[in-house]
Amino acid sequence: MARLGPVIRDVYRRPGVDALPGHLEQQYGIHVLATTRLDAGVVKVSHDSGPPWVARLFVAGRTLGRAEQDAEVLRFLERQGMVAERVANEEPVSSLDGRAVLVTEFVEGRKLPDTAGARRKAGDLLGRTHVLPTEPGPTERPAGSLHHLPDYEGYAALDLEAAAALLADLDGRVPPEHRSTYDALLGLLPKGDGGEGLPESFVHPDPAPSNLIVSPGDFVLVDWTGAGRGPRLASLAVLLTSVGPGNVADVLAGYRTHVKLEEEEIDRVAGALWVRPIWLACWRCWLACVSSKVDKAFVPDEGRIKALAAATRASLEQE
Repeated sequence: MARLGPVIRDVYRRPGVDALPGHLEQQYGIHVLATTRLDAGVVKVSHDSGPPWVARLFVAGRTLGRAEQDAEVLRFLERQGMVAERVANEEPVSSLDGRAVLVTEFVEGRKLPDTAGARRKAGDLLGRTHVLPTEPGPTERPAGSLHHLPDYEGYAALDLEAAAALLADLDGRVPPEHRSTYDALLGLLPKGDGGEGLPESFVHPDPAPSNLIVSPGDFVLVDWTGAGRGPRLASLAVLLTSVGPGNVADVLAGYRTHVKLEEEEIDRVAGALWVRPIWLACWRCWLACVSSKVDKAFVPDEGRIKALAAATRASLEQE
């Protein structure tokens, strides 16, 4: 198996970011006034031709074709009248030294507040997303997993495969101080359920609060990278995991105005809730094992996941 190190280093270092302003000026005939880093490879671009943009410089292994599909997904959302990012140009995808670049309009707003009303609106927005009618093309590509490792982009089950690959990549080189965490994570892998065979819909792969913006008049989901069709429970589980056991009822109150989960989905809630915590813990374990600069690795809190599952089932069974 090829080592994952070069891909993960690319995620964080993202060579080419410094060249983005000049690239965008040449590509679109604008003059860049300022740039602000939003995330690894994600930059807010202020320019002289209108409202600011967001430029996403993808990792080298994520093809131009996938970025073009991302752009088509955003056009689909616009056709459906969904509040979301919009592409910033008729040709929003370009190539910078072999890496795909996608430019979208910057969404002004603030972070999701920690209130019951905000959580209900977040659930409502995700429910509206899950009932959108897909179209032949990118909106039906397999979706649900994160895009950080391009070889594992697709259905949510690939997050579990990526987690297993991260641990396998460490085989034979786990420092003693991380051995117990590593072994515990190996034991947790079977708990995850990627949702194979469950009802599918159009999904946002990462509808966590970090991708939810409260803008004037509405809530907006951003970063639709890798969106497409996949198990709706996997997408919902990401949002539920982020809010905690005491708050899942708020999210579900909004979500259920659009979607009624089936009995099998309710039965498999616990496994779905494990997927993203397992992925995140395996990613952090890999980083901690290869770099002394990374904080201590961790094992997901099993009690919290059980409490989330119990609260979710209790709320859903009240329907």
